[in-house]
Amino acid sequence: MNSFTTNFKRRAFTNGAGWLLISAALIAAGCSSLNKPASASFASVIISNQSVEKIKAATVTVFQQNGYTLMQLPTSELAFQREATRREQIDYAGFVGAHQGEQVLIRVRMSIDPSGPNAYLLGCKAYAVCNPSQPVFETSTALFGFQSGPYQKLLDDVKGTVQQPAVTP
Repeated sequence: MNSFTTNFKRRAFTNGAGWLLISAALIAAGCSSLNKPASASFASVIISNQSVEKIKAATVTVFQQNGYTLMQLPTSELAFQREATRREQIDYAGFVGAHQGEQVLIRVRMSIDPSGPNAYLLGCKAYAVCNPSQPVFETSTALFGFQSGPYQKLLDDVKGTVQQPAVTP
C-alpha cells in the first residue's frame, strides 16, 4: 500500500469521526428541550405551592434587580424591558443603525399558566425591538431558543426566590 492510500484512509476516517462527533453534539443539544412542556418553547420553570401573586411579586423583584423595568400593559400580563447591549444593538439594528444610535430594547413577556394541582408554569419569551415607540418603524424580532440561557437563569432565580422558606427571628 502506498503512502497516498494510507493518508487518504486516515484522513477519511478522521473527517468521518469529526462529523460523527459534531452530529452527536447537535442531536444532544436538541434533545435537551424534550424534557420541557410543549408550552415552554423559550424559557420556563414550574413553581409549586405558591400563589400567582407571590410568583408575580418575585418575578418583578428578580427582573428589576437585573436591570429590567416593568412595562405597563393594558392587561394584567407582566412584561419587562431593558436597553440592549452594544452587541445586541449591532445584531438587531446593524452596524449603520448602531452607529447612528438607533434604539434597541430587549422586551420579555411573561406568562403564568396552571400546570397541575398547586403548580404554575412561569414562562417567558424575549424580543429585540428596534425603533420602539415609533408606530410606523417599530420592528420586533423574537429571540431564538438557543438564546434563552440568560432568561432561563432569571426564571430559575425567580423560582429560588419564591420558594425560599420564610425567615423567622
